[in-house]
Amino acid sequence: MYHVTAEAERVEALREAVGASAAGWWRATPEGLALIAFAPAPDLSPEVAAGFVEATRLVPIDQPGLGIIEAARTLRPAVSIASELPAEVGSGRWLRAFGAERSVAVPILDESGRLEGVASVALKAGVGGVVEIIRARMTLQV
Repeated sequence: MYHVTAEAERVEALREAVGASAAGWWRATPEGLALIAFAPAPDLSPEVAAGFVEATRLVPIDQPGLGIIEAARTLRPAVSIASELPAEVGSGRWLRAFGAERSVAVPILDESGRLEGVASVALKAGVGGVVEIIRARMTLQV
């Protein structure tokens, strides 16, 4: 029997709220960012979705080329634009696979400003206010 977690439901709700091709949520760990949940759009290839989940299950904090790592390292939102990135690696590769133009990765901080995790959406076009939408919907109370 398939069990949908509360975290997966929240990520799917975020994806739907901004019309994203995909949305993901990672928890900060000593090893890097650990995937909590991933929500692909219904039209995203199952092979692409599975490949992304496998590639980002645990992302070392020193791995270059991913917006989620930039957001985690700088503690600031990171915007990645497919046309400005290499097509074969990192965010550029995944944005193209998702059919997205850009991604927005937002660090999720605790009350003291410490990194708890990162939430990110892949968008076919720019969406105003997406950083605020992510911050409002994604807190790490898991």
